[in-house]
Amino acid sequence: MTTPQSRVIIVGGGVFGLSTALWLARSGYKDLTIFDRCNFDTNYYNPADGCDGASADINKIFRATYGSQGHSQDLALEARDIWLEWNRSIKESHPSDLPRPLTPEDELLTLCGVYHLADGHDVIPRYVENLRVMEDTAPSFRDLQFIKDNAADEKRAGARGPEWAKKYHLFDQFKNGATNGFLDAGSGITLADKACVYARHLCQKAGVKFVLGRPHGELDHLITEENGTSKQVKGIKTRDGLTHCADLVVVACGPWTAGVLPEASRSVEATMGTVMFIDIPEDRKDLREKFHPDNIPVWRFIQGEGEGGYEGGGFPITREGRLKFGFRARKFTNFQDHPTEKNTRISTPRTKYSQEPIHTVPLYGLELMKQVIGGLFPELAEIGFTDSRLCWYTDSIDNEFVIDYVPGYSDSLFICTGGSGHGFKFLPILGKYVKNQLEKIPDRFTPIWKWRSVEEGKNCNGLEEGEAGPREMSKLKLAKPQDFQFTVKGSGTSSNSLRSNVRPGEKSQL
Repeated sequence: MTTPQSRVIIVGGGVFGLSTALWLARSGYKDLTIFDRCNFDTNYYNPADGCDGASADINKIFRATYGSQGHSQDLALEARDIWLEWNRSIKESHPSDLPRPLTPEDELLTLCGVYHLADGHDVIPRYVENLRVMEDTAPSFRDLQFIKDNAADEKRAGARGPEWAKKYHLFDQFKNGATNGFLDAGSGITLADKACVYARHLCQKAGVKFVLGRPHGELDHLITEENGTSKQVKGIKTRDGLTHCADLVVVACGPWTAGVLPEASRSVEATMGTVMFIDIPEDRKDLREKFHPDNIPVWRFIQGEGEGGYEGGGFPITREGRLKFGFRARKFTNFQDHPTEKNTRISTPRTKYSQEPIHTVPLYGLELMKQVIGGLFPELAEIGFTDSRLCWYTDSIDNEFVIDYVPGYSDSLFICTGGSGHGFKFLPILGKYVKNQLEKIPDRFTPIWKWRSVEEGKNCNGLEEGEAGPREMSKLKLAKPQDFQFTVKGSGTSSNSLRSNVRPGEKSQL
């Protein structure tokens, strides 16, 4: 039984590890240590400085709309209150009391809004369900949502101020107006890297210890003793050869989880989403102003399903002038030999910082992104994509988290992962309910987050496909440097204009 007197090691210093440690420490746990191979104390979760976990990012979307998944909606709204509390605390802090690189001017959550868009005039069923559930369960939050092309909601948005009236009409001309959706003024954007820095700061203040960087913070293997049919984890061994004893080891390694814990390979899978960036030059003040969070919300767009379908979006500009765009309609796998288990293949993250680094993305998603982004913002075609990232998520069989004791280890090994691309927003609150699972206090999340695996013959979010599936990265055509540009070489014509009749250099109507 895990108690505040237990020695607890958490492997992984991302969202799941940080939130778990923070809530345990604030509940009286005295012997908590987070191990991670990344030097978060010096690189500050910067994805451009050696950090390749999904938590290390420049920004993430915050949304609370989850339709029939009321537990996720409620968790997001509970997290939102703490995000705003963190904002107030940072604003009221003296600069010397904040961890680098935070300043009192930083907002970890900016409520710039999220515009949920889809192709076609009729509101798609997903959005109808989102709005209905919010109306039934959180009407005060529903009051912050405005349906596109609805006269009453247009008036309500305008009543919030001229900036919201402008945001409401931003996408009116996209696809000649043949889109549907709603603007959510209660949602927005989180500063992901700085949020992790702040959460680590709070953990340290609460007494959590950190062992970071290679080799001393990098896991070599779990120390396991076998006793008949059961096993017990006694601690971990790090790459510097040292042994660290514990009563409980929590594996919070995101997409690397199955590499640490072979039993998890049928419960979670590393899947890759395509992320592209456009760096706006300092002298383009017009674009830097246009894409500022005061003037544009986070946006998401859905078009079609299956092959050729699109689900992705974009973010307001960062202080440094970077625009980020993501593509999520299809997430890809990268099967490799398991690091310790013979005759086992698992999807394994491959990033800019892997032994075999990769600096490009699948051409499939990139071409679709150019169509959509070029149609929305033709002026960006003149600049083109300037950088890319393969962002590796941890998909479970149903997109719900996997937070439970691992069977067969006598309650000495715990798994905490399965973000499935939507876990970051829960950073401030997730650990509250992880603690319940650790202490075996049943709550509404217990049956949802329990240990579970692929069931033969059932659709399990792609995990049933394995290496033979169509998402395997080795089967994909990868983009070349020239593919990052929107202009067809030698033609002077935007590649998007070939599909959307938009002339290069033409101002968008947003």
